[in-house]
Amino acid sequence: MAITGIIAEFNPLHNGHMRLIKEAKAIGKPVAAVISGNFVQRGECAAFEKGFRTKCALICGVDIVAELPVLWSMSTARNFALGGVWQLYRLGCDDIIFGSECGDISKIMSVADILCSDSFFAALTKKVNGALTFATAREAAAHELGADISILNNPNDNLGVEYILAAKKLNLPVKFKCIKREGAPHNSKYVSGDFVSASYIRQELTDGNIAFAERFMPSVLHGIITENDIADNEKLNTAVLSALRSKSAKDFENLPDLSEGLENRLYFASRAATTLENLQTQLKSKRYTHARIRRLILSAFLGFDNSFFMKTPPYVRLLGASNTGLDTLTKGVVYDVLTKPSQIKALGSDAEKVFDTECRATDVFTLTLKAPLEAGLEYKRKFLKTEDLI
Repeated sequence: MAITGIIAEFNPLHNGHMRLIKEAKAIGKPVAAVISGNFVQRGECAAFEKGFRTKCALICGVDIVAELPVLWSMSTARNFALGGVWQLYRLGCDDIIFGSECGDISKIMSVADILCSDSFFAALTKKVNGALTFATAREAAAHELGADISILNNPNDNLGVEYILAAKKLNLPVKFKCIKREGAPHNSKYVSGDFVSASYIRQELTDGNIAFAERFMPSVLHGIITENDIADNEKLNTAVLSALRSKSAKDFENLPDLSEGLENRLYFASRAATTLENLQTQLKSKRYTHARIRRLILSAFLGFDNSFFMKTPPYVRLLGASNTGLDTLTKGVVYDVLTKPSQIKALGSDAEKVFDTECRATDVFTLTLKAPLEAGLEYKRKFLKTEDLI
């Protein structure tokens, strides 16, 4: 089965994403997107609930939408990529397309080849110490072997490297293509024509400026956003601190992506901090990025552990599809794919654990909406079909 795959957050789906979807469609095959759940890689809740983002993706031409479970969507770039690439492969994708600052897949492939070489691991071992972050040590080791370091410093290029490394690690016969990213730099407030950074759009949405956001979103999505659709991270602050203060030091020992006694720092800082921002400040250092700190805090709050860290997701959950997508899936061979919660039990205990975690995360996420929803949304979620959205 031939499908082109995209891994994305669509947080929210803006003009840059629309360009990527069009490029994927131009390849001439059905397009599948694996999207983040209700919590995203930067360690925050998504701007919109994943059902709303699925609706946007289908309206914009994606044929198959599946979710990346929260244990992978709110994780390191490497774990995020591992989960996304694996799920696309399980859906039948034979190539993956992504946005890139450099726009040159050969350069990105070259860096990936260096990072999976024996020489690199030897060089990295020498660089890793208490004074360097892993990213800095990795960069230094790669530079020593002749890698183009700008690739690792560009967020989309770097994520592309991780996609390729994931495919190599899993020995998957997947091909990669990239398109050059246009417009405003990552996390900036610079407006470039019809493009602006997703972080700028999210901030304006939080401030209630829907009209601003729509300027940089596909025209087919104009008019569908309401204030009730927008999530607000600030609503979690007191709840997070309250939950962390109720935990013992032992409760932090099995969090994903821990190192250098970070769990102890989190325990003591959570007892001293009086605001979530203050907690993040106390934990921040040169060794830890803001995103990593935010992920760690939310992981502790949501009850995550390291059971599935750097492992592949035990299932692929479909959130929606077009008629073309459904027809493609029916004709192809797909594995561990489900559309209803009732199908989870048949996939085994790991699938049940991952889904239970997803349910807890969604029950918390829905409290961040202007009009909070009752618990249990994951069991009530309807599979979306493009024909139902028209």
